[in-house]
Amino acid sequence: MNRSAKPLSVQLIFIFVISVFIAGCQGTDSIRTYPAIPGLAMSDHYKVRVNEKSIWTEKFRTNMDIGSLPDWFTSTPYTRVQQEVHIASFSCQDPIHVEIEVSEPIETASIHPLSRGIDPVIENNRLNFTLPGPDKLYVSVNELPPLCFFANPMEEWVPDPDDPGVMYFGPGIHEPGMIHMKDNETVYIAGGAIVYGGIRTNGASNVRIMGRGILDGNFEYQRMVVPENSDQVEFEGILIRNGRSWTNTIVNCTNVRYESVKVISFGPGGDGINPLGSRHVSINNCFLRCTDDCIAIKSPDSTKVVEGINGTNNTMIGYAFSDGITIGFETNGPLIQGVTIRNCDILMARGGSRVDGHSAFSVICDGPSVINDVLFENIRVEEPVLKLFELHITDGSKYGINPPGHIRNIHLKNISWESERPVILQGYDQEHQIRHVLFENCTIGGKVVVGPDHPVFRINEFVGEVRFK
Repeated sequence: MNRSAKPLSVQLIFIFVISVFIAGCQGTDSIRTYPAIPGLAMSDHYKVRVNEKSIWTEKFRTNMDIGSLPDWFTSTPYTRVQQEVHIASFSCQDPIHVEIEVSEPIETASIHPLSRGIDPVIENNRLNFTLPGPDKLYVSVNELPPLCFFANPMEEWVPDPDDPGVMYFGPGIHEPGMIHMKDNETVYIAGGAIVYGGIRTNGASNVRIMGRGILDGNFEYQRMVVPENSDQVEFEGILIRNGRSWTNTIVNCTNVRYESVKVISFGPGGDGINPLGSRHVSINNCFLRCTDDCIAIKSPDSTKVVEGINGTNNTMIGYAFSDGITIGFETNGPLIQGVTIRNCDILMARGGSRVDGHSAFSVICDGPSVINDVLFENIRVEEPVLKLFELHITDGSKYGINPPGHIRNIHLKNISWESERPVILQGYDQEHQIRHVLFENCTIGGKVVVGPDHPVFRINEFVGEVRFK
């Protein structure tokens, strides 16, 4: 008899404890991958591994008929061809090691936002880097289509498919068409699921759309996601893409939250997230790659006050005819106030507009609204952009027939622009002026802007009390 052997009961207890421990480790794995979605194209340029686990990566191209698009949209080289991005998506927690194998030798590579300070190690056709935790990156290699790298946070809660009020879409393909939601309902789209359709809710309360899967408009649905006259609406984690016109249109709603949502648009008017006549809207930790304004705050209804709009920790890519973020054009309501945009990265903003081109971010008052109390803080703007920033009161005729409005109390703090491009401050007349603008610790090309004599500024006579600090 082996005197060192433990009694059978002790061995069984030991095995049980070890089994529980292993099961717990599997349940708290730092990486969770999603299954490949049937029918979607696999990337032919990128192979992604995270902590030695393969991440299924999609090649996502437009299915638009380029010949049927309006001339103004196909007037630039980057929109007259089929647009393409590649997408790697998974969930993680804690620091991760990333390896990206590219289909050709790497000559140039950059990982955006540049503010992350990620300097990858390049070996032949591989990129290697470490990421501290969940994030959304835009990886550029040579002249290849970019890689959208979505390291999503782990899900804190997943509904049971049998829970009351739950529409549960598991991995695979689903074609429900337009989904109409009512009070206390949840749409859950799992990682590895694609749902072809859109979302509508009107007059509802306590509505949630969540998961790690894809809501895809298949370039069929106008304004894919439209909550109207609703309260307590939450979007969390999903990728919304490929709609016609505006992607998310929030009409006269209160207490709306977008958290860790990704938006990709390809077509004309492809705005990302547009709060219209709404109050207390937060857009946080989102990624928006759009062919029109990434975030546009509007007031089309002359009776609705817009207030309490917050955007934090967002990455915005104004791929075509796009600001990163704008207030306007439609500004018909009595008041737009209390807008805070903080700690965001704008990678590009380009294309023509009705005020001679888009800006990295702007306030365009094209109607009688009083736009008041707006803070832009800790905003980092990369290239290329046409204009760095713009405050503009129009005659009110760009998107309707309206009298001019007013812009007051605009604060820019800790803004960094990489290049020298125009900053436009343009009031309309003596009765419709831009007043009280503060530039605090703003830099252009690494140099602090200390006054309006910097060559980028274009300030007309209807602008008063511009200060620098």
